[in-house]
Amino acid sequence: MTDKVERAIELFSQSEVDALEVVNHEDEIVGILTLGDLGAIFHDGHLGGMVGEILQKSMSHPSPLQEQKRKKNQYSDLLESHVFNDIINSLYDGVFITDGYGITVKVNKSYERIADLKSEQLIGYHMEELIKAGYISKSASIQVLKEKRPITLMQSIHNGRKIIVSGTPIFNEEDEILYVVNSVRDITELLKLKLQIDELQELKNLRQSSNATFSNEAEKSSIYSSESMKKVFTTIDRVAKTDVKVLLQGETGVGKTMIAKYIHEHSKRSTGSFLELNCGAFPPSLIESELFGYESGSFTGALSKGKKGLLEVANNGTLFLDEIGELPLELQVKLLKVIEDQAFIPIGSSKLKQINVRIIAASHKNIKNLVDIGEFREDLYYRLNVVPVQIPSLRQRREEIIPLSQHFLQSFNDEYGSSKVMSIEALDCLHEYDWPGNIRELKNLIERLVVITPSETIGREDLPPELSEATKKPGSLYEGEILPLKEAVDQVEKQLITNAIRKYKTTRKAAEILEVSQSTIVQKMKKWEL
Repeated sequence: MTDKVERAIELFSQSEVDALEVVNHEDEIVGILTLGDLGAIFHDGHLGGMVGEILQKSMSHPSPLQEQKRKKNQYSDLLESHVFNDIINSLYDGVFITDGYGITVKVNKSYERIADLKSEQLIGYHMEELIKAGYISKSASIQVLKEKRPITLMQSIHNGRKIIVSGTPIFNEEDEILYVVNSVRDITELLKLKLQIDELQELKNLRQSSNATFSNEAEKSSIYSSESMKKVFTTIDRVAKTDVKVLLQGETGVGKTMIAKYIHEHSKRSTGSFLELNCGAFPPSLIESELFGYESGSFTGALSKGKKGLLEVANNGTLFLDEIGELPLELQVKLLKVIEDQAFIPIGSSKLKQINVRIIAASHKNIKNLVDIGEFREDLYYRLNVVPVQIPSLRQRREEIIPLSQHFLQSFNDEYGSSKVMSIEALDCLHEYDWPGNIRELKNLIERLVVITPSETIGREDLPPELSEATKKPGSLYEGEILPLKEAVDQVEKQLITNAIRKYKTTRKAAEILEVSQSTIVQKMKKWEL
């Protein structure tokens, strides 16, 4: 209040705001000085006076500013009501409201999610302060206040995302802006999709044969765009040209079979057969007969003419042994002999058969851990693990979720003669989900949505309830959800052990970090089938 008017002019010039708070000697706000008040000062020629005197003079009779304050109080009651909060918090898009001076008064939960900011970091601050803090690149509210009309612009926010903000002014009877209501939509993934759209058009037909793989370089680059998968392909592009043994490891559904096919098709064996055997899908006796074949009459139920094993059929080609960790120990000895000698004896035969087969193995389990607990032969492990390739889970390469979704959507549209599209909200939900079943789970969901969704646009509401629930922020277990204590403890133990194994790779190191015995870790992993 005791500052000279020149100080107010200086502050207006530096900040480019339309109003300044005026405080007394106890730092209590006693009024607002607007650019309109400055205009009156210029007109009256009182530039040498103090701000407090000018403020008292402007408040000595009813003014538009006082009337505006009265009307703003009516809106303030609405803004603070529980009903209004419930309404804006139910919206998927962000809501950001400022007053007529550009000061933040309300944000909804969706804006907090999009911007990765809390309301207390925003409310009470002028938009210029938020820009200076680096939270946003520019303000739609400031543009609306300057131009007194609805404004739509694109913002970059501090977490690297791109958003579209549409600001709409609320006027009083004197055509003064009381509030600016901003609607906010995250378009980060939409922009990524736009950049990839030309390449995605080439992925219309997903091949269904045993040779189906992303052998085309353009297709590979458009889908496997994460840095982690680029490193994987850099490695396999090198090893594909040789006959070196490769051990693929990764969670179920991450695409180990697809990677194995890719290696085969880029090798000198590409004209030969690519055969696959899932070692966890057969009992030990059938795995042996599938691998090695048998002579007629070798055992009860055997075909009268005998049967060739996959090793013989895959001669001069590639044999992919999926879930190699499930191979029984007695068969591991025989497989080791095949790898060393490139020869085997069929069941019920005495003749040695020479072969020339490349073996690629894969497992969702950590084979080294199986070696440590005696469930996998160490010599076979080192034979297979010449070049280890760890395939990251889909949640570790989220930038590929949207391209894969569009790829599968186009593929199933072609297969079922439909033309479904996915809304931005649905794509965002897919992007945020952790996909425990990885690519296989994503592919199955897209097929189901194409078949059962009645409308041409697949929206967030068409997604399974468990998908929406799973995209909620972690911590719900501790924020109101009541579980039996034993079940809650079990969930926490499972999460801690899973995180420790992912980070430290071995049960021994995980046990050391968690300060329990290695046998405890192994037993719990068996219990949860980790």
